[in-house]
Amino acid sequence: MEGLAAVILAAGASSRMGRFKPLLMIDGQTMIGRVTDSMQNAGADPVVVVTGYQAERLKAHLCERGLTFIHNDRYYETQMMDSLLMGLAVLPPNTKRVLIAPADVPLVREETISALLAAVGEFVRPVCGKKGGHPVVMDYALYPYIEAYAGKDGLRGAIAASGARVADVPVDDWGVTLDGDTRAGYERLLKYQRERTNRLQPLQLELQMGLRAETVFWTAATAQFLELIATTGAMLSACQCMHISYSKGWTMINEAERQLGYPLLQRCQGGSGGGGSELTVAGYELLARWQAVQADLQAAGEAAFRKYFDENRENKR
Repeated sequence: MEGLAAVILAAGASSRMGRFKPLLMIDGQTMIGRVTDSMQNAGADPVVVVTGYQAERLKAHLCERGLTFIHNDRYYETQMMDSLLMGLAVLPPNTKRVLIAPADVPLVREETISALLAAVGEFVRPVCGKKGGHPVVMDYALYPYIEAYAGKDGLRGAIAASGARVADVPVDDWGVTLDGDTRAGYERLLKYQRERTNRLQPLQLELQMGLRAETVFWTAATAQFLELIATTGAMLSACQCMHISYSKGWTMINEAERQLGYPLLQRCQGGSGGGGSELTVAGYELLARWQAVQADLQAAGEAAFRKYFDENRENKR
C-alpha cells in the first residue's frame, strides 16, 4: 500500500515476563515474527523495529525480513513514546499513514488491520468489547504535533492535545486486546490461539536454571538485574527497569554476595557526579560464565528435546 509504513515497538526489557518476550513462541512462530508478518502483509514499507534490550539477538532473529532497525540505547529509562518518536523520525517523507504496533500483541487478524486501514480518521484504533487495543493507524502528518508534545499520558495525551479526528473501529477480534507482557498474559495468548484455531499448541521446552550454595540465590532474573546495573550504571535505574523496589534489589545482591563469598558491586555514594553502582571484576566474570552456561544448557536441552519429542502430536492422539 503506497505511503504506508509501520513502527514496531520492541525496546522493553521484558522484566515482567522474565523471558525475552519478542522471541516467545506461539503456534511455532515467535511473537515478533507474527507482528512483522502482519505489518508486511498489510503492505507497510518500510517496517521499522525499535530495539532496546537484547537488540543484537532480536536483529539476528529478524535479519532476513528486510526490516529497518533503530536502537533506543536508553531503553531502560525512557517510555514507549520515546521509542515511537525514534521510529517515526526515520520514516521517509512520502509516508502518509503509519501502523503502530507493540511487539507483544501478536494475534491480531489480518482482516482487523484491513478494517483499520479502510477507516476514515487521522488516528484509528480498534475496539473489541468496549476495550481499546492495538495496532493503531496514524496519519504521518501528526508526527510534528506528537514530537512537540510535552504533557502526560504519552501518545494518547498527544493525540488528544493535537485535536486529531479519532475513529474507533469496532472489531470482533480479541487479539487486539491480548498481549504477552506477563507470564499470565502469555498463557492467555496460547489459550486464545488454541481456542481460535481448534488445534493443540506445539510442545515447547522450558528450562529453569539457577545457582545455589545454601539456597537458590541466582536465577535468570538475578542475571538480568546485574546486566541492567552494568548497562545503566545505577542500582536504582536497574530496579525501576525490573519493576522491583530498591530494597528488594539490595536483598538480591546481598544474599548473592553472602553465598558467593565475594562482592558483585562497587558502590559509589553521591558526590558531585552523583551516586552509582558498577559490577566488580568478579561480578562481570560471574555474569559472563552464567551466560555461557545458560547458552550451552539451552542448546543441549533443545537438542535432547528434538531427539525425544520431534513427533507429530496428532499421530499420538
